[in-house]
Amino acid sequence: MQKKKKKKKTLPDFSDQAADAAIKPMNTNDEPVIEFKGRHEHISARMQEHASKKLMKLAHFKESIARIEVVAEHAHENPEVELIVHMRRGKPIVAKGHAETFATTIDQLVDKIDKQIRRQKEKLKDHKVTGLKDATSKQVRKPSGKGASDETYEEIVRKSLHD
Repeated sequence: MQKKKKKKKTLPDFSDQAADAAIKPMNTNDEPVIEFKGRHEHISARMQEHASKKLMKLAHFKESIARIEVVAEHAHENPEVELIVHMRRGKPIVAKGHAETFATTIDQLVDKIDKQIRRQKEKLKDHKVTGLKDATSKQVRKPSGKGASDETYEEIVRKSLHD
């Protein structure tokens, strides 16, 4: 009888591939990923193409958008569409709507999302205090000159109690 030689199992060498993966980022382009989900019906390629074109209107926000989900319920007749924009920081922005066609619904929702993102960015910008960079703390606390408007709360209360 011949002895069967056991083949030695070797594991494939993935070290080069791992090194390449560590160097290259997962998503080389900065465009947000658009996911289409259809409830009860499939979203056709034509509808997806139209939605993608309209969502490119949000391209100027691409540095803050990570992913966009388009969820359509009954996509072909009186569609109810939900746009969920996942931001790189913060909570996702959601807009829901329905209209007679998928195209008009997407048009309305892109405008809603655009307004919401602009509003959110304005809120972030408005919280910064400007004009006080070179001022000292004494200049900020006490304005120069004496007048009736320079009275402190305590002085006003004392005057009202003495009267």
